[in-house]
Amino acid sequence: MTKLLQIGELAKHCGVSTDTLRFYEKSGLLAPSARTDGGYRLYANDAISQVMFILRGKEIGLSLDEIHELSDIY
Repeated sequence: MTKLLQIGELAKHCGVSTDTLRFYEKSGLLAPSARTDGGYRLYANDAISQVMFILRGKEIGLSLDEIHELSDIY
């Protein structure tokens, strides 16, 4: 069974803040795989790739809307 990452662990792996991840979630770019009984977000390991995809898109100048469109294809 794959270990799920808490939001802080995901943020650390990706070099971003937890606020950034929450913003991406509100923007529809990222979704937690599950939540604990206490409401904490849990992410599968593929969320790392997802966040890195968003960051690469931003690096080349894409808007979040454009990244969202591409992520639907990706």
